[in-house]
Amino acid sequence: MSEFAQEHRLSLREERAEVTRRRISDAAQALFARDGYGATPLRKIAAEAGVAVQTVYAVFGSKSGILEGLLARVVHDPEAERLFTDAMSEPRAEERLALFARSIRLRWEHGASIIIIHRDAALTDPGVRAGVERVLERRRAGLRSLTDALEPDLARGLDPVRAAAILDALTLPELWSELLDIHGWSADEYERWLSALLTRQLLADRRKSWDETPSTR
Repeated sequence: MSEFAQEHRLSLREERAEVTRRRISDAAQALFARDGYGATPLRKIAAEAGVAVQTVYAVFGSKSGILEGLLARVVHDPEAERLFTDAMSEPRAEERLALFARSIRLRWEHGASIIIIHRDAALTDPGVRAGVERVLERRRAGLRSLTDALEPDLARGLDPVRAAAILDALTLPELWSELLDIHGWSADEYERWLSALLTRQLLADRRKSWDETPSTR
């Protein structure tokens, strides 16, 4: 067999493996969201994906392994990561927050339900808890790096630690889900709202202290 033919066979094998991985992941995400992580056995995921249970074990090793694979999609979303990098390098504070809001919008469009599933799973599966803590630490570190960069433009009386807490609270995936799934907002509406609210909360009129601004009362 020629080298080209060997490479072609390898490429096809890798492509089929990726398709199988995606089918299992998508099936698991839908079932976790509908029935709950704890109530979804691997055999049900396999049936939904149209593969053998042994295939699920071979690809992911365990149910928590599937969840870790889903989480990686959210944590390493390339477009959201690029927008956050752009936000960090943007010199204008309002535009920096607008880029950050867009990055959050993209991340939650692709994965808000996965983050919520992951947190719920940690309540019943000790093996998942360490992963939750790693994700939360990564998120908090990113928010703190943003507010550290914003420090010269923060409202008087607002320090980066408190600013990071505000960012954390206003960008929770549960809030995204509440606004879009329950109240019918669009992703565009969420992004505009978040950008405007963060601007008001963090970059208030510097002639006033942060806790004097009407939006914080």
